[in-house]
Amino acid sequence: MIRIPALRAARTAFPDSFIVYGTTGPSTLEHVLSRHAGHLVDAINVRTPLAHLVASHRKGTGRLAVVDFRISVRWLLQASVSLLGRGIAYEANFPGFALSWRPGQKSEARPEHNAWRYHRLIERLAGKRLPFDHRLEPTPAARAVARGLADGKHAPLIVIAAHGNGGKRMTADQVVAISDSMIAEGANLLYVKTPGDGPDMAELAQRVPKLRLVDSGTVEGVDVSDVLLALGEFADLYIGAEGGTAHLMATVMTPMVIVSGGANMARWRPLSNCVDVIESRHASPTGLVANVPAPTIIEAVKRMLAMRRRDHPYLPDRAAGQSPQQSWDNDTTNKDLKRVV
Repeated sequence: MIRIPALRAARTAFPDSFIVYGTTGPSTLEHVLSRHAGHLVDAINVRTPLAHLVASHRKGTGRLAVVDFRISVRWLLQASVSLLGRGIAYEANFPGFALSWRPGQKSEARPEHNAWRYHRLIERLAGKRLPFDHRLEPTPAARAVARGLADGKHAPLIVIAAHGNGGKRMTADQVVAISDSMIAEGANLLYVKTPGDGPDMAELAQRVPKLRLVDSGTVEGVDVSDVLLALGEFADLYIGAEGGTAHLMATVMTPMVIVSGGANMARWRPLSNCVDVIESRHASPTGLVANVPAPTIIEAVKRMLAMRRRDHPYLPDRAAGQSPQQSWDNDTTNKDLKRVV
């Protein structure tokens, strides 16, 4: 998802070019995000070596450019050598853009956050500054589902997603403690089961009867990413581990509390100015997300709710002090949210 601003910039800078997004492994862009980013590229080639991509598109007299988002120095050096002298413009994600330096070009350091690094590579290739836009928009069907899930309640809406892969997931005990505390405070809590391992839904239902559970796999015709986007548009807060769901929520400006399992937040943080990051290596004796004390997370949640702000207040009624959900409930003009962002 942090590559989407760069893909959007590439389509803006090169509207008539054939743009291919290629990866050597699987990619969320292949299925989960294809409807959001598919119009930005002409082809998505996953599990394809760079050499094969270059060979398959090196046809005719057209100019070929390679923008390398990878972060391995070894891979970048190998690609640079393999493309040397072949008339291919190569922009590499390398410190100081050293591999992409050309005579007459001013030397510069790359931005720290990877999303801005990728975007800057496209700008260097285009030779001009380009708009940076990381926003996504849910489908109308997802918005309809989100309205039903919100259940018309005007209490602060908090979305929790503790499922994930590897160390990017929280435990049932953490979810139960957070839910008990915030429900007692009068909040409206919604747990969304996302892909990966995590707490058992039946256990959560038994231990916290007032916690409303959403198994995204059972929402017919609507993908989990769209459900989360739609909920995130008017949720007061998202809670979860650092990972794809947090980045997804950042595209709709959702305030959030995330627990980081050790990723470099300067490079991988969600693209939001309304995020409270709890570093597990400092908050837990084991350094694991699963062992961060629930009271630490609850304190951060209360701090974020007290701020009551988003990156961009996208609904007019927000300025009147209403919650995003209240603003949505009071919207009788059926305006497309995109028009008022």
